[in-house]
Amino acid sequence: MRVQVPPRAPGGLALRYAVFAMRESHTTRRRFLGATAALACAAPVLPAGPNLRWGLGIVTWVNRERKTPLEWPEILSDIAAGGFEGVEPFTQKTLPVTDENMARLESLLPKYKLRVATIYWGDQWHLESEHDRLRKECHRFLGYLKRFGSDRLTIGPSRPDVEDEAKAIAGMAKIMNSIGEIALKEYGIKTGVHNHVGGLIENPRQIDRLMEETDPRYFNLSPDTAQIWMGGGEPVRLIEKYKHRLVYIHYKDIRAYHRGLKGYRDNVIELGRGVIDFPALHRILKSVRYRGWITIDLDNARVSPLESARVQREYIDRVLAPIYS
Repeated sequence: MRVQVPPRAPGGLALRYAVFAMRESHTTRRRFLGATAALACAAPVLPAGPNLRWGLGIVTWVNRERKTPLEWPEILSDIAAGGFEGVEPFTQKTLPVTDENMARLESLLPKYKLRVATIYWGDQWHLESEHDRLRKECHRFLGYLKRFGSDRLTIGPSRPDVEDEAKAIAGMAKIMNSIGEIALKEYGIKTGVHNHVGGLIENPRQIDRLMEETDPRYFNLSPDTAQIWMGGGEPVRLIEKYKHRLVYIHYKDIRAYHRGLKGYRDNVIELGRGVIDFPALHRILKSVRYRGWITIDLDNARVSPLESARVQREYIDRVLAPIYS
């Protein structure tokens, strides 16, 4: 720093002036740095990227009748072309969650610039005789997710044909707390239940019971909007109730299906064409600053999966993104 001394100042006065000027300069600089730091602390911390990521479940392709075997490239190319970022595998027989299949998926993801949003794992959670196996098995699923860079595990409920529902849900809660703790502490992955019509966790009463008996530090909710409706619930009301326990979400629309009808696949439909109030749901997500995945898990595409994806992407961009993205 250069100090300007008045040209006619006597020697002693010039020295005192120089010292004073330097002190003033240092004080000013300290004040500036202090003010800058205060502003930095007061400024809101903006998210590094978008709050929401959108994926598609592979069920749309798995459920279609076909003459040739289903392969990953068909699914991934449609997802990418439809404008989505992620894919959700699930436990089934067509493209099962095995070492070979997950390795194949992992090798193809970079080509299509996609990520795995979650893995949906269904099993016999309510049977205590299965709990040791499930604790060991969870490391396989969590290992896949870790390799994919994913941080959510989705649990599909057991079948509902149990002798004692309360006991069955208590048994499920016990293993869910255990697996959820393993997932979070050892892998940094959050775990939630996906409610499903025709499952042990189907209606609001059953969801409430499982939420009451599980530890929110380790286990939470990954709801499906159409499945809530089909189970006799009101999606907006239930998601508002559990908005602080949301770790993953399925958006799916439906045409006023109720349990008296046969075959709910004929009634699930693209977003915005059914009875679910997605703008209201999106405002709830905004209210809690939800950050993570929303996956569209359409069981039945009446047009091709790609065209269905494009229809849903258009609705997202036109209706939902202006509310929260």
